[in-house]
Amino acid sequence: MQLPGADRSRRLLAAGAAAAVVTVMALVLIAGFRLATQIRSSLGVLQATSALQTYPAVIAQQLAALRGQLDTLEYTGHVHAELGATIHKFNQALAVIERRRGLDPAAMRRVGRLWRAYRPLLAPVLAFSAEPYDDTDTGSSLSAAGRAYDAQVRRAQLFAQEHARELHGRLAALAAELQARTAAAAARLRTLLLAGVLTVLGLAAAALYLQIARTRHERAAREAQEQTRDILKTVREGFFLLDADYRIGAVWSEALTRLFGRNDFAGLAFEELLRDRVSAETLATAVKYIRLLWGERARENLMKSINPLGQLEVSMDNGRGGRESRYLQFDFHRVMGPKGVKHVLCAVGDITSNVLLARELQEAQENAHSQLDMMVGMLHADPLQVSTFLDSASAGLKHVNTILKEPARTDAEFRKKLAGLSRELHSIKGEASALNLMSIAQRVHHLEDMVGELKGKSELTGNDFLPVVLKLDELLAHLRGVREMTARLVTLKDGSPEPGATMSVPQLRVVPAEQSGAPSALERPARGGGELATMLQQLAAKLAQDHGKRITLTLSGLGEVPDAYLATIKDCVIQMLRNAAVHGIEPSEARRATAKPEAGEVRVDFHRSEKGYELLFQDDGAGLSPEALKQAAVRKNILTGEEAAALDNRAALALIFRPGFSTREEVSMDAGRGVGMDVVARAVYALGGKIGVSTNPGRFTRFKIALPEASQAPAVA
Repeated sequence: MQLPGADRSRRLLAAGAAAAVVTVMALVLIAGFRLATQIRSSLGVLQATSALQTYPAVIAQQLAALRGQLDTLEYTGHVHAELGATIHKFNQALAVIERRRGLDPAAMRRVGRLWRAYRPLLAPVLAFSAEPYDDTDTGSSLSAAGRAYDAQVRRAQLFAQEHARELHGRLAALAAELQARTAAAAARLRTLLLAGVLTVLGLAAAALYLQIARTRHERAAREAQEQTRDILKTVREGFFLLDADYRIGAVWSEALTRLFGRNDFAGLAFEELLRDRVSAETLATAVKYIRLLWGERARENLMKSINPLGQLEVSMDNGRGGRESRYLQFDFHRVMGPKGVKHVLCAVGDITSNVLLARELQEAQENAHSQLDMMVGMLHADPLQVSTFLDSASAGLKHVNTILKEPARTDAEFRKKLAGLSRELHSIKGEASALNLMSIAQRVHHLEDMVGELKGKSELTGNDFLPVVLKLDELLAHLRGVREMTARLVTLKDGSPEPGATMSVPQLRVVPAEQSGAPSALERPARGGGELATMLQQLAAKLAQDHGKRITLTLSGLGEVPDAYLATIKDCVIQMLRNAAVHGIEPSEARRATAKPEAGEVRVDFHRSEKGYELLFQDDGAGLSPEALKQAAVRKNILTGEEAAALDNRAALALIFRPGFSTREEVSMDAGRGVGMDVVARAVYALGGKIGVSTNPGRFTRFKIALPEASQAPAVA
């Protein structure tokens, strides 16, 4: 959390005052040390100068004593040694004074000249080392050397007596000068120390005041922080700051813990916050967006408009050992500083309830629209066909319910259930789509989605089928509602029919594409008769419109289908027609590019054969590519690469009848589950028939179904 500007200034002032105190103390100590050193040196020189003042008189006295001893013929060695020691000390002290800087040079020169006048007279005296006396029987007397020595002592004594006062005065003047300078240095030292002490006291007082002010403001800041923490505890949104390294700061709201189920957010990378909660693609997109927020040229409004995390689905631990989906809304606001973006404030809210409510509203609207569409479709459909479908659908769903109730323990048994459910549901959806009963088709499609999700699980249990059972109950209730609506529409449309009366089948009116404006239409009317022909023509028109294609459906011989084969033929043709619309017939642009008619042609022919009946289904579309089929089988993990390479073209074409095989990657209402042709083959084999496929890539695909006589067909439960 950033400190306010005033508090930051107070901190800087306090730090500056402390630094000033330290600086002043350091300067005072350094200057005081230098002055003290100077005073100490001056005292040493002063002491030496004071000692020098006594030496001229001492030298004169020692010379007088030496002369007296020579006059009385006494021993002179002791006095001679003392005189030499005194002169040596004088020379040393004078050298100390001469090295002292700052003294009056003229005074020093005068002292030096006067002492140099002493030296020629004192040197012979000090240099004398002979015996000054001659000893005879009559007594002692001065020797020749002694007389010369005595003369030298006399001259030195006279000079010393004459100039001792002058030398003493000059040395006294130097001592007075040194004493004055030392006193001045001592005064400066006292002044410096006093000024330093006063300055330090003043700065200390200022620092104390600033510290008191800082303490007061820190207390206010702590109270503000407490209030901020209280706010962050109560807000429902999760707040945190991101730094330039895309890491979360040290302050965040407690709602963040509730949203993400963790407490260690400080220093956590934003990427780690979402890892294992969203897909890798979503995570990469989120990280790229966060990096864009730090761009100097990025516009705030534009960045908000392209926010990919406005409604983010995340997977969370539900606390019961499982996972659940939640929807979070991330909002980002850039915090600007003097040098650009300083932080990014992120607000996270849980909008799961809003999303679910919006979905419920959307589903309600879709249900209402589907109900309306169903009513409109049923107004144009043959009530007898709808009633027949409802009967067969109810029977099929009862079979689904029976499959669900079958006991199963192993994973293989559960997966066998899924295969049976897929085939039955696919057949029901196909016929519902053919009758344009989209509310039923969409519900069955949702059931297929649930079954597909179960197929993708690594291991199945009985509990996994509970949602399917609940959805099946909803579908059965919807079928009952459709049945009631059908009865009411029949009553409103035709009135109550007389007993024994027969409902007429309404004729299908075909509208050319040029007149309807739709993306596709039927090019010619049906040539087959009966309800099945009408249903197939309606389905062809719907498939053409849904997939943006133009289809011509030619039917023949459907009136000859035995009643025992009618349901199977209907299911087979519906599935093959859907496959032709999705996989076979090309869009008009592609057909024009290959010099084909814009409308794809689909032919269905049912006729008797030598051994029973034969159904031919052919479209003039893109055909089947054996290599493409092999590649799809490898992608779906139906075959390995080596197994696919070993297949010949005939075996490759037979792949379309395998469960789970499809050349489409995405699932739609009409294709992608790999169930359709599997259902067709099983239905044909159940009647004792055979099915074959032939193709010419780019030209056509033809299915040939051979069925035995109806009396010879096995009974189908």
